[in-house]
Amino acid sequence: MKLVKVKGIVIKEVAYKDNDKIITILTDSLGKVSAIAKGAKKTNSPFLASSQYLVYSEFVLYQNTGYYYLNSAAVINTFYNLRIDFDKLQIVFDMTKMINSVTDENQDCEKILKLFLNTIYVLDKYEKDIKLVVNSFKIKLFSVLGFAPRQDKCSNCSKPLLESNDASVFYDYSSNTFLCEECKTTVDSKNRIQISKATYNAILFVIRSDFKKIFSFELKSYVDFELFGQVFTDSIISGL
Repeated sequence: MKLVKVKGIVIKEVAYKDNDKIITILTDSLGKVSAIAKGAKKTNSPFLASSQYLVYSEFVLYQNTGYYYLNSAAVINTFYNLRIDFDKLQIVFDMTKMINSVTDENQDCEKILKLFLNTIYVLDKYEKDIKLVVNSFKIKLFSVLGFAPRQDKCSNCSKPLLESNDASVFYDYSSNTFLCEECKTTVDSKNRIQISKATYNAILFVIRSDFKKIFSFELKSYVDFELFGQVFTDSIISGL
């Protein structure tokens, strides 16, 4: 029996038979995998803690008849503060639901795991603005998946947007590109949103920064940032 050691976080748990669970684990080396935790529902089970939603552990797995099974597990972090905050827990539930919907079994998810762990660590330990955290997560997630918008230049006239004196930038979600103020009319108003220059700079910062740094900025207002995060995410998901 070949044993495989991975680090991962449980992003879904489902009851199976009388005392077992099937858990979905976002791992560092196997991607997203489902594993059977035998006896995990028993109060004296060695898998009682490690098979719970949002618990980050080191797992030892083995395969049998095409299925992964837990052989052993050691808890690394339970994110306790996050788990007892209902509002934050609901936010993270939406994140894991999104991760599950855009990833496949055994798909390489190392970067997504790092992003998710850093996101919930921030939610667990710091009092960051929720709109900053949630929308930074969305923007970075879909950028990692290869859907980052074309940056720097206006998609119509190629004017460098960072160097321009425009007070606003326009996001064309039909083509996932940005436009300057002069070129906004080249796109139907139903297919674009207007965001502040500060918001545009924040978006570029999130896309380009390391996972540990994407939350290290502040805006006077997160209205435009939240709007972009929602429109960007919705347009990508609808096209999948």
